[in-house]
Amino acid sequence: MIRPALFPAFTLAALCLPAAALAQTAPVPRSPATWFNGSDWACDWHSCDGGGSVRFALTVTPQGRVKTCEIIESSGNFRIDENTCKLLTRRARFTPAQDKQGKPVEGRWESQMHWRVPDQPPQPAAPQAD
Repeated sequence: MIRPALFPAFTLAALCLPAAALAQTAPVPRSPATWFNGSDWACDWHSCDGGGSVRFALTVTPQGRVKTCEIIESSGNFRIDENTCKLLTRRARFTPAQDKQGKPVEGRWESQMHWRVPDQPPQPAAPQAD
């Protein structure tokens, strides 16, 4: 039987750390301007009280995809927060974090998204003249 006391303290600490803590470099976002667009607004024009800011943390896989999305600071509106994570999980891509040997590893990336309700509600498209 191996007793934990036989392992050096640093070995035990390394075994307890998540993979993201072992990353030497952070994930790098690829094309973040494509992650959101004007049609992504989750609320009716009048139902989200002007919008809000959402702080989030993403766990990024060694393949550069979002594994989890955590809301660090809510916008105050569940629909805005939920939509932010849903879109990031589906669309965000990264160059993955790397360990000391340059191998891709799981990493963590934090940022903030500002949602704003337009000043005017969307207008129906004008009929096209033939």
